[in-house]
Amino acid sequence: MPVDEELTLLMIPGPVPVHPRVYRAMSRVLYGHRTKEYQSQYKNTVELLKQLLHTKEDVYLFAGSGTAAMEAAIANVLEPRDKVLNVVNGKFSERWFELSKAYGIESAQLTYEYGQAANPEAIAESLESDEDIKAVTICHNETSTAVLNPAEEIGRVVRKHGRLLIVDGITSVGGDYVYPDKWNFDVLVTGSQKCLGVPPGLGAIWVGSRGWEKIQARKKKLPSYYFDLVKSKKRFDSSGDSPFTSAVSLLYGLHESLTMMFEEGYEQRVERHRRLGRITRAGYLGMGLELLADPNYYSNTVTAVKYPQGIKDSEFRNFIRRFGILIAGGQGPVKGKIFRTNHMNICTERDVLTTMTLIEVTLKHLGFPLSLGAGVSAAQEQMLKEID
Repeated sequence: MPVDEELTLLMIPGPVPVHPRVYRAMSRVLYGHRTKEYQSQYKNTVELLKQLLHTKEDVYLFAGSGTAAMEAAIANVLEPRDKVLNVVNGKFSERWFELSKAYGIESAQLTYEYGQAANPEAIAESLESDEDIKAVTICHNETSTAVLNPAEEIGRVVRKHGRLLIVDGITSVGGDYVYPDKWNFDVLVTGSQKCLGVPPGLGAIWVGSRGWEKIQARKKKLPSYYFDLVKSKKRFDSSGDSPFTSAVSLLYGLHESLTMMFEEGYEQRVERHRRLGRITRAGYLGMGLELLADPNYYSNTVTAVKYPQGIKDSEFRNFIRRFGILIAGGQGPVKGKIFRTNHMNICTERDVLTTMTLIEVTLKHLGFPLSLGAGVSAAQEQMLKEID
């Protein structure tokens, strides 16, 4: 029987599977986006996001992907000829550099090999050696390499040196610990289709007090109409919604997904993601495979695995797709060299073990000499250790 595409198990790091409750919420009849009913829903959703981030600062939403929120951060906080330190250790942290360049921002890059984490001490050295740097950008959870950068330590270093810190939290918010106030962030962005568990199309941005000071003190005209955060703030403060047409159905879904997160419990949700990460890594290592990320900085929401010699990316991912499982490949310099699977949002042990089983079949079929069941057994042993 051909695979039913509607039943495909999304094990890519976004978009991720969406809970039926979220789909049902999104199927509600549309409110007008300027009605009191919708404005109440919008404000309630923002309050839930603030609870998720443990903050009193407001969060602003855009009808756009996480990259839209990233662009809003660069456009509002930095001005042409400002200098920014872009810390690059993967494809998505590199996006900060590309956005900076697009807006005429001077970039001083601090680069690492894919799989390595950003070093707070090296960031401190860069800031000490260049007083012109106004801000630092990082990707908290580098999705392309499955590396969790030490954002708390980086925040401490950047604040000590009096610079702003702009953070991509697109695959960490909702799946791992993220404390923008406590960790000295100045701007944080995220998107709907990862750990927040909603289809693509919503970008969110949090701005701290120091970030607002920089925005309000800018000398040059903002080079954007849609991404004007001053407009967003004025509209939200006066009416409790956004200045432009909102993604109404996606907001319904986000409200429901956030409600489910708090039903599960914040600590319990983070621990579930971490537990699934440990089980996933145990399974791949049990197959005799090598992980890309530095073991001291494993992501808790996605895992990147190096292909063994002789296994071709296209053959591997095309073969496993015939079983109804979609897996991501590598990007940039590791394209064709790794595959990536997620363990975020509503992912469970069942999904991980199903994927492991079929990865073993695929590798065996393509000629990798493994003992069928070795990886699954290792994952199961880790599961047993995790059971209370």
